Amino acid sequence: MTDQASKKDRRRRAVPLLWASGAVAAAVLVLGVNGTLSSWTTAIIHNDTDTVQAADAVVLTETSGSASCVSTDDGTNEDTCSTINKYGGTGTPLSPNEDQSVTVTMKNTGTTSGSLTLSPGACSKVTGSGSSLATESICDVATVTVACTAPSSVDTTSAPVVLNDFSSATTIGTLAAGASTSCTFDVALPNDASAQIAGQIASQPLDWTLTAAA
Repeated sequence: MTDQASKKDRRRRAVPLLWASGAVAAAVLVLGVNGTLSSWTTAIIHNDTDTVQAADAVVLTETSGSASCVSTDDGTNEDTCSTINKYGGTGTPLSPNEDQSVTVTMKNTGTTSGSLTLSPGACSKVTGSGSSLATESICDVATVTVACTAPSSVDTTSAPVVLNDFSSATTIGTLAAGASTSCTFDVALPNDASAQIAGQIASQPLDWTLTAAA
């Protein structure tokens, strides 16, 4: 009787364990079927370092007094600046042995260094109030000099040239990003300037080019 009772007690204790094991197995089966514990039905990769950067560029800014022009003003990197007149304009006409000066600051407001070059165009004459029979042109009489501050070493004040001879491109110097140079243009009429050029206006385009190193 004792052995039979002991066997019955063991069977009673085993039944709850079997039920518990079956419940766990059923739960694992259900979770495996619906994917909660499975890594096979969904695969994910997180990219958290997606970046892009624009290349460096030179940007040229010209200022004189309150006037300012930036190469990017027209949406590209080339702008026509009509508000800065480096020859001083026509507000105060020159007489023989007189001159007028204008200083402009050229700054590299870009993100990389570049070489600054000044390229004069052809001088053209607009006939003034003088005789229409005049044989002399203000472009052959008026002179110009250019002097720029460091990092430039350009200084032509000791050798003025007439506007018609001011035609060669000149390297002003290398401007690092954020660096600038100030250039003073002085235009003059010599003491022996002929009255034939009276009233004439000289017009000469000047181009600044800032070129990044290759």
